[in-house]
Amino acid sequence: METFVGGEIHYTPSTGAHAVLFTSGRTGPRWAATGGLAAVGYPVTDERCTAGGCSQRFSSGIDLTWSRVGGHQQVWTRGAVGGALYNRYGGYAAAGYPSSAEVCGTRDNGCAQEFGGLRILWSASSGAFGVWTPGAIGGAYSRTGAENGWLGYPTSRETCGLRSAGCKQTFQRGVISWSAATGAHVSRGGMLAAWAARGAENGVLGYPLDNEVCGQLSGGCVQKYQGGSTYWSPATGGHSTNGDIRARHENLGAHTGYLGYPLEAEVCGQRNGGCYQWFQGGVIFWSPATGSQPVRGGMRAKYESMGLHLSYLGYPQTPERCEGGECVQPFQGGYISWKSSGGRDHRHTTCTTLNDGRSRYPTGGAKRVLLTIAGGYGQSSASAVYCQKVAGTYVTDWTTDARVGSSGFRRPGVPSGPTRFNYSPTGSYSVTEAFGLGNPGTALPYRTLNPRSRWGGNPYTATYNKYFESSAWTGYDEDMWYFATRATHDYRQGAVINYNRPPDSAIVQDAGFAIFLHENKAPTAGCIALDDWAVEDYLRKSTPGDRIIMGVASDLFR
Repeated sequence: METFVGGEIHYTPSTGAHAVLFTSGRTGPRWAATGGLAAVGYPVTDERCTAGGCSQRFSSGIDLTWSRVGGHQQVWTRGAVGGALYNRYGGYAAAGYPSSAEVCGTRDNGCAQEFGGLRILWSASSGAFGVWTPGAIGGAYSRTGAENGWLGYPTSRETCGLRSAGCKQTFQRGVISWSAATGAHVSRGGMLAAWAARGAENGVLGYPLDNEVCGQLSGGCVQKYQGGSTYWSPATGGHSTNGDIRARHENLGAHTGYLGYPLEAEVCGQRNGGCYQWFQGGVIFWSPATGSQPVRGGMRAKYESMGLHLSYLGYPQTPERCEGGECVQPFQGGYISWKSSGGRDHRHTTCTTLNDGRSRYPTGGAKRVLLTIAGGYGQSSASAVYCQKVAGTYVTDWTTDARVGSSGFRRPGVPSGPTRFNYSPTGSYSVTEAFGLGNPGTALPYRTLNPRSRWGGNPYTATYNKYFESSAWTGYDEDMWYFATRATHDYRQGAVINYNRPPDSAIVQDAGFAIFLHENKAPTAGCIALDDWAVEDYLRKSTPGDRIIMGVASDLFR
């Protein structure tokens, strides 16, 4: 050692010769006041100064520093904080001079030290990393309570140059991310897991728009992102929603609606480019053709049992509609109806025309409609489609084949004429009464036939196109007992179609009579004939005011 007026020069073989300046230096007086050689050791560098301050390293591993902001401080360069300063943050030139002493014994026996705008924190479990306190991420971290808050210590340095020129930093219990468009916000726990599962800032969700908001229904939390939302609840964990499925979920009340919290992220790459997502209370399906539609409850159970969107039903077209304890939902390939007895699927048939305006004839709001359709004129063969109204929508109950007049259908507005011409009328007719040899359980007013049962067929008589009783069979009157009891049992069960009679119209003489729905499926004199099972099922389900729409397809549908 050699002493000079302004300081001392110290030499050792391992440190070399370096000066400690007392009068003109900034670190020399601090060295002397701290204990000199005994406490701080030999200088291993000369004092280095920049516009911001000065520093000098000593053999003890301590840097003595001085800055205009922090005054005299020291940095233990062999410690975790000092090591991070040099190895991760470029030393004083990049981080700035210390503005506080190192403070240890903080949470989890950690340490912290301020370097201008960088605060370096260390704990045994996290290592040493810095937080830029003037920055947006540092500000968000401070608002959570910094290392004493629920985020804990940083576990990485701040990384910038991300998507949209954004930045983020990880902490023990979360991530803070920032972009110019969104500001800095925290993602943690289940929200963080859901965000990370979708690609974090590089995925469909983008950056968070706010912090999570907890205290939600069932103890849950929600957080908004640029491209969607994340949800968490104790029962479901964390999952996200985005796109059209998110919009439909929010339209239905989000997690406070009947769908509740998501159970998974959306699953795309489905048939016809579709997606679906499961929620506590149902599923939302999306396709380019149908948009986002929910399926829930009994509808969902039935739809799932059929194979969901992979079945003939395809994707749902609208949400379910319910009335009077019944529900119906349209799908691309049909309908599902639901009652307390369970769900039932229905293929798209001509019943659909009763819903979309393609039927030329009105239903009159009938609960049930039997469509009887021939392919052309002069044909006695036809199809019969029994439609039931569920929650305001007609769906198919059953379909079968039928027989009509052996001469086929008359054109619209043309009377069928006397039964001997064997034409069936075209139109929409109500059904208000039934007949036969014993009530099968119909809600229609039912007439039990007897040997005197007749139906008037003689024009310009008081009984024309009416039921009456007589021991005689005169002219064109029909002996209903005979047709009910003969081997072909045509009238064993039947219903009156109100063609050319009240309540649909006044009776026009010689325009046609005795137009019935009956058994014995064979070409008729103008009636509709079905298999026995179909007639009996029709009667059991019918109520007054149900209708039969009958004719050639081109006349019935647009």
